[in-house]
Amino acid sequence: MSVRTVSECSVGAMVVKREVRGEAVREVLRLLEIALRSSDEVLRREAMRHAVELSRSFRIKFPHEASLLICRKCMTPYRFESASRIRVRRGRAGLTVVLTCGACGSVRRIPVRP
Repeated sequence: MSVRTVSECSVGAMVVKREVRGEAVREVLRLLEIALRSSDEVLRREAMRHAVELSRSFRIKFPHEASLLICRKCMTPYRFESASRIRVRRGRAGLTVVLTCGACGSVRRIPVRP
């Protein structure tokens, strides 16, 4: 039976933590793909909710493109073919994309820089 020092134990824990975080990143990306490609509304909502929970617990940043396709209020992906609405507005500041969620009705304004 060998005795480990404190530094050996902490290095081993860091390696395990890094591996678990890598698995969490892969799982978040897999869940995002399921949520964006599935046609079943319940599966989309639950996959997105689980991906958001995982990313928050492991402090994983969402990809920017994926975060633009999610309603911040109800955490469901936008459905552009049926319920959600997208408009482009012109103003002093330039173009603004206005997304309206079909599930909860919240409005999201995204400025577009030329």
